[in-house]
Amino acid sequence: MKEPRSRTSRTPAGVKTLDATVPILKVVERTFDKLKESKLSERNQGRILAKLNADVERVAHFLQCEKDEALFFIIIFGLKVVTNSVYYHDIIQYLDCNPFFIVSHENIFKNLQKKRLIVKDDNWGKTSSSINVTREAYNAVANNKPFHGGGGTYENVYTLLQKVDDLIVERRRDVISTAELFEEVQYMVYTDSNILLTRNLRGLNLNVREVTLLLYLSYQFANGDEYVEVNEMLGMIFDTMGDKINMKKELINKDAEVVKKGLVEFENDYFLMGRSIKLTDKAIEQLFANETEIFDRKKGFKPQNSLLIDHENLKSKKLFFNEEEKRQTTALKQLLTEEKLDKVLDKFEAAGMPKGIVVLLYGDPGTGKTETVYYLAKRTGRNILMVDIASIKDKYVGESEKHIKQLFENYRKAREYYKKDPILLFNESDAIISKRIEVTTSVDQMNNSMQNILLQELENFEGILFATSNLNVNLDKAFERRFLYKIQFKKPDAVTREKIWADKLPDLVGKDVRYLARGFDFSGGQIDNVARKYILENILNDAAPSLQALEKLCQDEVFGQSAAKIGF
Repeated sequence: MKEPRSRTSRTPAGVKTLDATVPILKVVERTFDKLKESKLSERNQGRILAKLNADVERVAHFLQCEKDEALFFIIIFGLKVVTNSVYYHDIIQYLDCNPFFIVSHENIFKNLQKKRLIVKDDNWGKTSSSINVTREAYNAVANNKPFHGGGGTYENVYTLLQKVDDLIVERRRDVISTAELFEEVQYMVYTDSNILLTRNLRGLNLNVREVTLLLYLSYQFANGDEYVEVNEMLGMIFDTMGDKINMKKELINKDAEVVKKGLVEFENDYFLMGRSIKLTDKAIEQLFANETEIFDRKKGFKPQNSLLIDHENLKSKKLFFNEEEKRQTTALKQLLTEEKLDKVLDKFEAAGMPKGIVVLLYGDPGTGKTETVYYLAKRTGRNILMVDIASIKDKYVGESEKHIKQLFENYRKAREYYKKDPILLFNESDAIISKRIEVTTSVDQMNNSMQNILLQELENFEGILFATSNLNVNLDKAFERRFLYKIQFKKPDAVTREKIWADKLPDLVGKDVRYLARGFDFSGGQIDNVARKYILENILNDAAPSLQALEKLCQDEVFGQSAAKIGF
């Protein structure tokens, strides 16, 4: 913004020059009073300015603006003292002037905005315009301190977004109020035309609350944080609990325009305490258009409706299988190596087949189904997206089906993000792959609809998907052909049980291991439970339990209420 040009003051004959020692607030007050019911118009504007020349020029010099701009500033400032927000009709009524006279001076209002003297909130076209004196200008006049102006253009979108974050931090520290934050944002977006982001924001016709929300999400996005915790964000922006709750309700109930227009979305699209919110791809495209390449959109990946398990954080464990399970898991491990998988998928593509590896692991609880997926992920260097099936289900009609679609869309993004295809894991998937039932309730309809969408997604699925299930005979027929492999996990035989007991409790002598393996038809998970209780007894009693005590622990595992661990 250009520096205001220097001006020379010429005081007309007969007009007394105001003493410079008089506070500027008194000058504004005096001039404001004289303008009341002045019927200001094109015809008398020059005459009125001549009579008030010394006062107006003093204000113009103080604010570094033109005299006609200072005149209108004085009017707005005076009305601001009386009312919280100033509207055109307030100015018209105070001056007792023709409304068209005010409209014809719209350029003056724009100049005052550019010079950071006023902020004009037209509520983005939704209601009549309101005008306020900026915080800097108000404080300068009220405290008789020099006004240095403000605003101006920003070098690029980064400096603009950094300014937004600085303002919100000030708000959080109670340096400024929410109203002052919105004033700054309104001015920033309304006056700066050099940044594509501000031009695009103006075109969305949003109120300043939602514009501020979008700008904050944009800052976080540019900073590499795709998701923002909702309560934290609203707490940063709003200084009263009521405003925070009202904004949250609008978001939750999908009444906010940013939700209606598809500009923001919630993690899992599931409106609960502690959920996170992000810009949608649509918002990123609309706000940044051809500038999207300046953002590294892969700075982070956050799963939806699933838990991300990094293969590097998985612990290496010994697994003991029956012979048939060992043969099939070994084949899977070889298949999921990058070299083998690439060759297989190329062959699938050449044959016109779906490029997906979809596997069902089913059998009794505690037989190692989930641990097998962990084992394969660890050995082949693949991350896991474990589906949170409970979070997919929603009481609202149509939402659960939407969550399923979002889940697979999120997995596709994960494939683009990671060098190796991650594993999409539907753990304990009985609820969504069991036989469809006759619809008698809305819940039945929802479950069947979810299954239909899942079947559609599996039809042309690309990537790696594992489902684990405790069912043996209730698999829906439509899912059978979707699973490339269906591997049954049975309880370990006696030989395998011996290996598990020996691994879990290496202090046991061979005959005791054989006795336990043959005496109790346990799954790996049950043996793991007993082994943990054995170690606890050892620590509590400062001595290893006897075989009889260990046998009692086994009996408790069968007849007690211990919860078996899935996997081993």
